[in-house]
Amino acid sequence: MISRRSPVGSPPGSMTTPLPEVRVSRKGEERLRSGHPWVFGDDLRDVPEGMPPGQWVRILSRSGDFLGTATANLACRLALRRVSRGEAEPSPAFLERRLREALERRARAGMGEERALRLVYSEGDFLPGLVADRYGGIVSVQILTAGMEAVREPFFSALERLVAPRLIYERSEGGGRRLEGLAERKGPVRGAGPAVEEIETDGVRYLVDVEAGPKTGFFLDQRRNRNIVRTLAPGRNVLDGFCASGGFGLYALAGGARSVLALDSSRPAVAAARENACRNGVADRWEGEAADVFQALRDLEAAGRRFDLVVLDPPSFTKSREGREGALRGYRDINRMGLAVLSPGGMLATSSCTQLVDVAKWKEALRDAAADAGADLELVAWGGQPPDHPVLLSVPETEYLKFAVYRKREP
Repeated sequence: MISRRSPVGSPPGSMTTPLPEVRVSRKGEERLRSGHPWVFGDDLRDVPEGMPPGQWVRILSRSGDFLGTATANLACRLALRRVSRGEAEPSPAFLERRLREALERRARAGMGEERALRLVYSEGDFLPGLVADRYGGIVSVQILTAGMEAVREPFFSALERLVAPRLIYERSEGGGRRLEGLAERKGPVRGAGPAVEEIETDGVRYLVDVEAGPKTGFFLDQRRNRNIVRTLAPGRNVLDGFCASGGFGLYALAGGARSVLALDSSRPAVAAARENACRNGVADRWEGEAADVFQALRDLEAAGRRFDLVVLDPPSFTKSREGREGALRGYRDINRMGLAVLSPGGMLATSSCTQLVDVAKWKEALRDAAADAGADLELVAWGGQPPDHPVLLSVPETEYLKFAVYRKREP
């Protein structure tokens, strides 16, 4: 049971008084000591009255031991998100230090000079609910928690000082903000110029539209996995399922693929992929179709069309625990259909970005798909997130992207 203490008098981000203190249960303390930054509402034990969403707080154990600094939102099931094991405050200096540390991590990973890069990755960079992606001269920002909303302006100022983009564009949209009680926000916030920029990754060019594109404008997380596909593509006829703006298919063509058929349910996505194919001079080997990918695969199977390399990069199939079983059925079905149009000896490159489906469950869905298709699959390559999406051992939620390539053995 939560006990309420004296009211909090300062708004989120205020530094005129010390941060309020919140005590947690034994379970909450154990979770924090294990390194996980989240505490759920059921594990709060002593909370000041009148604490607004986004308030920064000091976390204490039942016995009064200091456990770190967190952002709080009592209206959410996930009530505390730790931002530091030490003392911290929602100040411009703290935000600049966190951003500087994130940039240094990427520099150590050899990505510091990249012009297409995730600069800040939420819990992976100790700024829970905050994502910032650089696309050339644009930084596209997504703020999903009340705690990061409280430091929105200081963070933008830190970006201007350390990154100096020509434009900061905000894409604070989606269910995450609604769960935090926040209104959606979208549009330019600092700087000037068009919301469109050409980027280049590994010699492949894309036009990124941070206003109309997916998420913050583009899917940066598949870069290493696209390179795996590139190495396997020479001379192959490729199916690029859920192609978005053409990521995997264009890497395959850059690697020497004979042809690519790109499928996506979004007409704007297929149009963007077609434009990117032209931009890279490979439009003569690229074909795109706006269609439901599940139905398109059924139609291709019925027509007897087969491919040497099938790439499946579906969107997340669920955002809630209640939807996990349905997501697993989705992964089983889409991979079974992919195998049905894959030639014997061909390669299936398949992915999952569903955070709530772990590796073991995903592989189980792949085994079921192979069994349904009567196929024997041999692992060729295993992938995942690049270093600009850092994974913390104690926070399994930071490792969401799964990618594997399997060869379909000859019967």
